[in-house]
Order: sequence, then structure tokens, then C-alpha cells
Amino acid sequence: MMKLRDIIAGLAGFLMCLCMIFLYNHFKPKPSLEDFNYLRLVNLNDEISKQRMNAIVLAANKVGPAVVSITVIQTRIITISPFDDEFFRRFFGDFFPEQRYRQEVKSLGSGVIISPDGYIITNEHVVENATKINVTLPDARQFQAEIVAADKALDLALLKINGKNLPYAELGNSDDLMIGEWVIALGNPFGFLLEDTRPTVTVGVVSALNRAIKSTQEERIYKDMIQTDAAINPGNSGGPLVNILGQVIGINTFILTSSGGSEGVGFARPINVVKKFINETKHYGRIRTPWIGIWVQEITPEIAEAMGIEQRGILVTSVDINSPAQIAGIKEGDRIISVNNEMINSVSTWERLCSGVFVGDTLKVVLYRGSDSLNIGFVVKEFEEPVGYGSKLGIYVEDINPYFIKKFALAYRKGVVVTKVEPGSIGDKLGFLPGDVILRVGGVRIKNKEDFKNAIGDFKNKYFIIDRGGLIFQIWL
Repeated sequence: MMKLRDIIAGLAGFLMCLCMIFLYNHFKPKPSLEDFNYLRLVNLNDEISKQRMNAIVLAANKVGPAVVSITVIQTRIITISPFDDEFFRRFFGDFFPEQRYRQEVKSLGSGVIISPDGYIITNEHVVENATKINVTLPDARQFQAEIVAADKALDLALLKINGKNLPYAELGNSDDLMIGEWVIALGNPFGFLLEDTRPTVTVGVVSALNRAIKSTQEERIYKDMIQTDAAINPGNSGGPLVNILGQVIGINTFILTSSGGSEGVGFARPINVVKKFINETKHYGRIRTPWIGIWVQEITPEIAEAMGIEQRGILVTSVDINSPAQIAGIKEGDRIISVNNEMINSVSTWERLCSGVFVGDTLKVVLYRGSDSLNIGFVVKEFEEPVGYGSKLGIYVEDINPYFIKKFALAYRKGVVVTKVEPGSIGDKLGFLPGDVILRVGGVRIKNKEDFKNAIGDFKNKYFIIDRGGLIFQIWL
């Protein structure tokens, strides 16, 4: 048994400890207001540091190493002619020839690496007429690039550099974009003018989707574009437009500006179109021309009343023979209501949809034939443009059809059109151009290529009456 003395000693020790704790708490220095403020400031700084590393910063850091600066040496042909008018240049050029000389011009743009083995996507106008392409990475490494493929209509180009384990960007999905969501534009607006090779970053939102902009160059098609207010300056062309997940959702293409700089109206090619371009060019080295085979027009109130149909959708006015649309069963007079679950309310909507169609895509069309609703699906095929009948003059002609009417903006619905002129041929020297409509050969009215074949015969005392953009010319052999 524990002795009474031990118990008393334990209690005394316990009471002594309590007294010491009481005395320490009573006499210890009280924390000042400054101490409290310091602790509060430390916690606030930690919180601010965490907020600085937001989603935009993370996305920029993720994509930044894959954004490259592209420096291009372009060769331009400068032509000096004593005549401003095309007519005089054609007919008096042999007596007063044009003077031509080559001029090298240095330009710049941006691009983004899309694979570790060195494939780069950029704009076609960045590398147009390039004789030398130099690519600089953010870590200052430099490579010579080659053009794998380029398409003027889409304004896209695929480049290749010889590298391994390169930083590359993740490609996202542009079909689920939302108006108002944050986006980040990266690029090199000053290129070789800055010693720092890292890209610049600007932030904005998706201002609008499915924008169609009229191009100053007829060959380019700017439909179904992404509009953003993220600053895109000259030199940013070809750089990526990125969402806050660090995924590329577009390729910066151009801006609308009156000052030459960014005014908050920039446009990017959707990445889903770019993906198709990449796959197509990697496999075929070019963009194959898609062939749907449908020609359409708006349904005006007058057309709707005359045909006894509802003013809804667009009207099929013609279907190419043996085209995918004809084989699938689409006929002239059908009304197209929707394609791939997208409502078609106008010809512009149809053209915007067609601008993103590639060979091999499947189109699911909902249409009305009379009062019957039909669902028709078909696969888009490659279009092979007919060359037409070739003559000894070195010109090729083909019967006018909806394709040539659209391609050459013809006012004629029947007759023959020049589709090709061989360089250096008699036809070339006489001044024939693709798109010329041949109205007469001698005294014979030309209604089709068989008429042309029969009328051309020998070259004795032959003359041609042609229409070129509404102007009538007479050409003698």
C-alpha cells in the first residue's frame, strides 16, 4: 500500500504545477495589435499567391512551350507594265512587254507544335510564296521547316521540323464552345524584333460563333469562324486560341481593324476544322475537293406560293449527275430542312456548313418532298473536275453547268466555257483565259462542246466571239 506520505507529496506537486501555470499565464506579455496584424498579413499573402496561380496562368504555362515564332523569306514577283488596262496589256503586250523582277521579303507569324515529332500548324498566308522558313521555339532552339501541305481556301498550313520529344499542345473540341467563356490567345507579334523568344499572352472571351466574313481574296473562305476580343496583333497569325483547360480550340487567323492593330475583333479557325485538315494532309498531302452535288437557293414567298410549299428550309435547284447526293436519292425540288441535326434556314447557313465538310464526312439530311419527310444519309466523295474537250489551240472547253457557273461567276446557263489554257499554246498567245465563255466560232453559234468541236475544224479565217465577265471580245486566228 502506498504510504500516506507519498500521497501527500504527489498532491503537493500537482498543486504547485497548477500555481506555476496560473502565475505564467497571469504575468506573460500580452500579444500586441501589431502581432495580430502581422499574422493576418501572412495568411492574406498566402491566399493571394494561391489566387494568382489561376486557371488562365496554368493554361498559358501549359501551352506556351509549344508556341513558336515563324520567320519567312518570301519571293515576290514585281511586275511593271506601261498599261493599266487588262485589254491593252493583252493585245499590245508583245510590243511593250512587261518588266518583271524578283524581290525577297522577310515576314513573320506564329504557329503551334501539335506533335512531339515536330508537326506545326499555322496560317497559309504566313508561309505563302516562302523560299525559306525558320522556326524558333520559346527555349530559343531554331529549326528549318518544310511545308507538308497548305490550303489557300482554309488559310491553313501544316509544317514539319526535324525534332524529337518536342513540347506540343493538346487539341480540344471547338463544337462545345460557349459564348462568353474565357479564351487565351498566344503568339509572337514582334517575332525577331524581340530578343525574348517566349510568346505573348492576351486574354478575352468568345464573342461570337459561326461568323462568316467576306474575304478580300476570292480564294479564301472565312466561314464558321470564332470571334474573340482577345488582342490579336499582326504576327499573332497562326498562333493558338486556347481555353482555360489549356486546350487549343482555334488557330488565330486575322483581325478586323482600321488602325492596323488590335481593336478587339479577332477571328480564329475552329480546331475541329483544323483537325480534319491535319488528317487529310497527312494522308494525302493536300485537301481533296469535297463533292456533295447539290445546288440550292432561298425559298422566297413567291417561290413558296408558286410551288404550294411552306417557306422553310432551302430549295434544291439542281443535283449533279452521279454525285453522292443523286445516288442517295436527293432530287430537284426537294426542301432541305436540316443537315447533321443543324437547322438550315438560309443558303448562307448551308454554305457555312459546307465550308467545313471534307471528303469522307457523312451528311445526314432531313428534307421534304411534297408533304413527305425523308431522312437521307450519304458519304461525301472527292470531286474530280472535268478538263473538257481539248483543241489544237491548247484550250479546253466544257459545257456550262452549276459548278462552272459558281466557279467563274458566269451569267450564262448554257454554252461552253474555257476550263484550261496550256501555257505557251496558240490559245495562250491569243489571250484566252479560263472562265471565258465562247459564244461563236466564225458564224457558228456555240451551244455545247460538240458544236465547238465541229466548228473549230481548220484554222482558216476563224474568229471567236467570247464573253469575259460581261465584256464581249473578238479574237482572230
